[in-house]
Amino acid sequence: MCLDNFIMISLFLQIFYSIFSGFMEALSIGNEIFHFGSPFLALFCLVPLYIAIRKCKSYRQAFFVFFLQAITVHIMSSFWLKNFRDFAIFTLGASALGEGIIAGLCGIFSYSYFANETKQDKFQQISGSLFYKNFFNIFWFTITWVFWEWMKSTGFLAYPWGTLFLAAYKWKFITQIASVTGVWGITFLFAFINGILGEIILNLPIIKISPTPYRIYRNLLQNSILAAVLTGTTLVFGIFQYFYPRTPSKYVNTVIVQQNSDPWESDEIDDINKSIALTRDAVKEMKREGMRPDLVLWSEGILSHSMPQSRSYYKTSPKELSLSSFIEEIDTPFIIGGQGLLNSAKRHYGNAAILFDSRGNYSGFYCKQHLVPFAEEIPYLDNPIVKTMLKKLLGFSNGWTKGNQTLIFQIPIRSAPGYPAPLEYSLKPVDIISLNKDGSNDSKQTEKWITNKGYNPDSNVRFSTPICFEDAFPDVCSKLFKAGSEVFMNITNDSWSKTVSAEYQHFIAASYRAIEYRTTLVRSTNSGYSAIVGPNGKILKDLPLFEACATGFAVPVYPRKFTVYAYCGDWFAYLCFLFIAILYAKYLWEIYLKNSKLLKKFKPVTIIIVKNPDNIYYEKTYPNITDISPVKYPEIPVKSNKKSPKPKSQTKTRKIQETDEKPAKTTAKTVKTAAKTVKTTVKTAKAKAKIPEKTKTVKKTKK
Repeated sequence: MCLDNFIMISLFLQIFYSIFSGFMEALSIGNEIFHFGSPFLALFCLVPLYIAIRKCKSYRQAFFVFFLQAITVHIMSSFWLKNFRDFAIFTLGASALGEGIIAGLCGIFSYSYFANETKQDKFQQISGSLFYKNFFNIFWFTITWVFWEWMKSTGFLAYPWGTLFLAAYKWKFITQIASVTGVWGITFLFAFINGILGEIILNLPIIKISPTPYRIYRNLLQNSILAAVLTGTTLVFGIFQYFYPRTPSKYVNTVIVQQNSDPWESDEIDDINKSIALTRDAVKEMKREGMRPDLVLWSEGILSHSMPQSRSYYKTSPKELSLSSFIEEIDTPFIIGGQGLLNSAKRHYGNAAILFDSRGNYSGFYCKQHLVPFAEEIPYLDNPIVKTMLKKLLGFSNGWTKGNQTLIFQIPIRSAPGYPAPLEYSLKPVDIISLNKDGSNDSKQTEKWITNKGYNPDSNVRFSTPICFEDAFPDVCSKLFKAGSEVFMNITNDSWSKTVSAEYQHFIAASYRAIEYRTTLVRSTNSGYSAIVGPNGKILKDLPLFEACATGFAVPVYPRKFTVYAYCGDWFAYLCFLFIAILYAKYLWEIYLKNSKLLKKFKPVTIIIVKNPDNIYYEKTYPNITDISPVKYPEIPVKSNKKSPKPKSQTKTRKIQETDEKPAKTTAKTVKTAAKTVKTTVKTAKAKAKIPEKTKTVKKTKK
């Protein structure tokens, strides 16, 4: 009964640790209480999970430990997914279940390193003799946690919300490391600190019973010093990067509009009219300040008629003032969220950012490449069976089609000085100036040394438009940056969430793109969080949540410089995976291969000689070093000349290791002579004293 109660209490504690860890992690991420999160809570939110996974007794427990923790974080931090109308069963229910299952599998993987700790390992941990054991426990947990967050942030089902790095947003000196390691360096640092705290808690009861507690103190202190060094290095780098003076090469005067309409209830004409009024007010305000707009950004999903088929429609609609007429009145290029028709025969539509020129003419669009799984993108939607089922269950049969083009927009900066393009931008690294045969110059060739008629980077800007939660994915933004994007102009519609935490969480996830590529991020959203973020993550301008408003701002454009992360991508995560492979290979060797029957054949069998108080030696052969039992001196035997049969276990000739009080330095000849004498004496003593074999035990020693 007592054993059953103990098991029940242990299971209850496992469940409590998992849920409590998820609860604290959800509080550390942007939420309704702490809008931008709490980095302090993130320092120990994984400690209960660490203790739980270390105390697991089976792979099943490890699965449910991670499963419960991930489910708790997801439901508490992303509860607003339930507001996605008919898709709530997918966005909240299916995503929570899927995330929990993936987390559970990662839990099994994490537990596999701790699953086969032997009694010898535990004894060495109590004695503190293995100084690296604590470090590898912490390090393994840390890199597997990085693996888990990377898994949930990449691929078709990627959902980077509910991750540890989101909690670090307010500590700008820490987040600067993202330009080198990406967000995975931030996750690693926080998870490592959590692991150290968890290891300290687990070692507190061990210290009380340890014969050498100072060794355990030393091991824990070394790990703490390592964490302090990592944190200090990160802080020094972060302080330097945050205050490093960066000079913009140009400015693009941009109007961002936040119409704050309900996407489920609003009408396209109402959205256009509201956005027109807000834009007109912002442009007037800019002109009063002596600024001329270069670009106007409207949020995602305002236009419901697909382009390019509806070009003529927007020349006459709305009736009071058509969209094209208004754009021509403002005399400024516009980026507006809408839909683009990619394939009329298959009815493939893309979630698009549409460009209108300063005269109100349609100029092209970019289609969203990373769609929301099971909401915007549904697998096998072209299949008639799937399409019919969706129409009967949810009332629709069409979804978005993923874009397959990396697109950069280029517009002129009319506020830039109107001088001709400098020659330095058109000159080739290696060139030849040649004259004609009569010594005269070639006028066509000379023209390029007079005027640059090509691209002038000083009076033009190239930008990209990641749509909605594309700004949370480095793989999408990396392609856009490498294609030549100087600024990220994001358009988003999160108003359906109707919660403050959803708006801030999305913004925090997007803000890391500015740091990773040291560029400016501009966000124009339906209801928030509309903001302009500098290359150090600092907010330059923002708009209040859930209010209809607009603003104009001179967006700084910085020279494009490739950071370590821009060059190498998720190299830090891949390095963690390499360490996982190395440690796992070592683990497999020790658990399975090292003790395999094949390798046992090549292991020498050790014969140990023990001297009892009467200077009589005994020997015993052990097939495996793990079979050796502690020392126990037998009764004092009586010498005899009778021979006794040799035990079956000693049929082979073995090497002899002598443990005596004599000096260690002896000649080989002396050792052989002593061995023969001992062997004869032992046999005689056995026969006379009739000492049973089971009573002769010796200390564990390793050859």
